[in-house]
Formats: sequence, structure tokens, C-alpha cells
Amino acid sequence: MTLPSVVNAAADQPPTGVAIDPPALAERLRMSMIHLSRRLRRHDPSELSIAQVSGLASVVHKGPLGIGRLAELETLPGSAATRLADKLEAAGLVVRQATPGDRRGVQVVATPAGVDVLDRYARAGNEWLAARLASLSEADRIAVARAIAVLDSMVAGDPGTATAAREGSRATEELAR
Repeated sequence: MTLPSVVNAAADQPPTGVAIDPPALAERLRMSMIHLSRRLRRHDPSELSIAQVSGLASVVHKGPLGIGRLAELETLPGSAATRLADKLEAAGLVVRQATPGDRRGVQVVATPAGVDVLDRYARAGNEWLAARLASLSEADRIAVARAIAVLDSMVAGDPGTATAAREGSRATEELAR
């Protein structure tokens, strides 16, 4: 079952009555992200905290990592990154090993169990999201794709997103055809 669209794809305008001023939009976006995050957590097959999942993802996707690099990626102080690595190691999801070429250096490396936990976590969340996205109209799925492009560029520190989002939207529309 596809739900009717809540966006006006042709005019590229928000629905009537939707606040678009930055403070109101920020509040709605923040709350929406909190609620989405909570819903996704309900489908989490692991017992890891959000910080642990994020740290494990950094190690799996960008590792092996020294504690300093882990701290940088997770925007944590070094002591917090050490505690995070300790918890992941205690759970058997990472191991510490000597850094090649540096007798004093230690790096954190994901174990096969860590990779598996992260894969199951992503799969469960993606399946839940895909089911919700499948129920949306094509126009709403295009709007979500456009919003993701904007959010990605905001995170990357490139606020000039309107043009990039529209170009991403055109590419998404062409793929849908």
C-alpha cells in the first residue's frame, strides 16, 4: 500500500502551513531524528549503546585505528575513547594489537564478531527503514532522497546545498524511471 504524497513534487514547495524558518525547522528536524533513532534502536539486535555502535562502525569501516584516531572520529576526549575501546574489547568486538613499525603504538582492530554485530545492526535497521520507505509515494521517496543529500552536505560542512540537492534529486528521478 502506497500512501498519498505529503510533498508537492512539481512545485518543490513544502505543504501549506509547514514552518520553514530555521529555528522551527531545526526543532522539528531534531525531534524527528530523536524519534527515528529511538525506533531504530528497538530493532537493534545487540545490547550496545549508540556510542559503542558508532565506535565499532569507525573501527570496522576505517580501522585499524589508534586510540587518538578513534577519539578524533568519534569526537571524544582520549580517555573516553580508551574507555570505549575497553568496552568493545570486553565484549569481544575489537582487539588491541601492536601498531606495525611502532613498538609503543597500539591499534584497535575489529574482530569477526564485531563485524558480524555491526552487519546485523545495519541489516535490522535497513530492513525496518526499507519497509517504511516502500509504503511512501514515489514523490515522497524522491523528497527523502533530496533531504538525505542536503543532510549529507550539512554534515560535511557545505551548507550550499540547494543546488546539490536538486541535482541529486534529478539523478534520483532519472534512476526511478
